[in-house]
Amino acid sequence: MFEKNTFGSRAAFDPKQGGVEEDDGWVTTFVHNEDTDISQVLIIEAKSFTSKPVAKITLPYRVPYGFHGTFRPI
Repeated sequence: MFEKNTFGSRAAFDPKQGGVEEDDGWVTTFVHNEDTDISQVLIIEAKSFTSKPVAKITLPYRVPYGFHGTFRPI
């Protein structure tokens, strides 16, 4: 659950290198709090999805709703 008036974007699954189970990795999503006008990236352990995020990265600018992208190694 996000904080009150916080909304998220489409989440992406980032697999753990060498992982063997389908949930070995992290879920990453952008969120924005309408009250504080703060955007963050949340990194959530996929095996314990209901736990607190592993990391919260506060961004210097607002991330617009609908923003998404995928970055893959070449």
